[in-house]
Amino acid sequence: MMATNISGEQQMLRRRWLVWVPAALSCWVVYFHRVGTGVVADNLMRDFAIERASDLGILASIYFYTYALAQVPAGILADYFGPRLTISIAMLVSAVGALLFGWTDTLSGLYLGRFLASLGVSLIYVNIVKIHAEWFRAREFGTMSGLIVLVGNAGSLAAATPLAVVVEALGWRSSFYMIAVFSLLMALLCWLLIRNRPTDIGLPSIAAIEGREGCMHSPAVAKPSIGGSLKQVLGNRHTWTPFFASSLIYGVYMTVVGLWGVSYFMQVYGMSRFDASNHLLLMVTGNMLGGPLFGFFSDRFGFRRLPYVGATAFFLAIWLLLTFWNQAKPPEWVLYPICLAIGLGVSGITLTVACVKEVNSSHITGMAAGVANSGAFVGAAFLQPLFGWILDQYWQGAIEHGVKIYPAIAYHQAFLLCAAVLAVGLVFVLNIKETYCRNVGDELQTTLSIAKVSRNG
Repeated sequence: MMATNISGEQQMLRRRWLVWVPAALSCWVVYFHRVGTGVVADNLMRDFAIERASDLGILASIYFYTYALAQVPAGILADYFGPRLTISIAMLVSAVGALLFGWTDTLSGLYLGRFLASLGVSLIYVNIVKIHAEWFRAREFGTMSGLIVLVGNAGSLAAATPLAVVVEALGWRSSFYMIAVFSLLMALLCWLLIRNRPTDIGLPSIAAIEGREGCMHSPAVAKPSIGGSLKQVLGNRHTWTPFFASSLIYGVYMTVVGLWGVSYFMQVYGMSRFDASNHLLLMVTGNMLGGPLFGFFSDRFGFRRLPYVGATAFFLAIWLLLTFWNQAKPPEWVLYPICLAIGLGVSGITLTVACVKEVNSSHITGMAAGVANSGAFVGAAFLQPLFGWILDQYWQGAIEHGVKIYPAIAYHQAFLLCAAVLAVGLVFVLNIKETYCRNVGDELQTTLSIAKVSRNG
């Protein structure tokens, strides 16, 4: 009988990668849509007669508003319907959105395509967190959070220099047709390979495996109602410090990588689109390296807040260097290391979901992850148009090929705003509850259950 249990455990530990890989590849599409608009920003302004930078910021921010609003519903779908169905349908919706975005000739069609693509991809990440909770050990959670950032950011890489190459060779519309086809293929693959939990295919649960390894679990409780679950998450004050921290920190990063970075390098330094995109590629590469690094460090040494604080302080220091060195125009030779450092610095937010997950009960992991993950996109949704508004205030009337050209002082003023936002974000990070990689939400549930039994007894 023991041999059967060991065999089942080994099967589960192998099978989980067949579940994880298609889900992770779906996350690649999430990141592509997140930053792709920045590379084709001038094309969109020209082809759709978009005159103000703030209007382009609104188009880009549709992704972030939609993503933020969809996170709690994504958590509900993850907890109550499971990742298999949710991710498969989400990829279909995303494919339709990408197809419409590339095909339409009207501004309203562009907005609708952006919305549908955003709605689809907004359901992916939280459901991957649910897969992590069901298929991976608690002590692997930070590492897996970093790995999903690594794989997802491959989509950001594709939306940097490779996308610029495709745009120059085939046009910006073709790139969105290609991502639509890829999304359709991933929908099919996810349906064929993903399973919600090991027990669905007769394998031992992760709770049973960890129980044999000596890990503590919360007592069995009935699944709370949707309203009750949401009340638990939103009523927990420790949910909100990571929420606001990621909102401010990631908002700054996505304002540059997701929209205004290419324009900054092209207009302030006179770079080609290819060279400008290479600088964004360095930011994304830094994030790809930093995500797994901070996740592994956090799991290995048993801290959540400490690496988060260190990464954010580093990000702020690098951003201040960029902002004040020659009024946001440092020598071109230093831009590559600065861009790489920005990507490393923002990687601390990889721990946001872990920080929120571990202060809430494991029975509502999906909803807790949804609330936590929405913060980053609230920040980006507000900051991208605000950044564009500041640029418009300092515009001096220059236009080339139908595109507004902003002077260095305009970017300097917008960077000052971002520096202030990062400073406030660091204050929130310093106030995150340290869980030492334990689920203190489960410990609280255990304490409440024992107290309830004592009262009834």
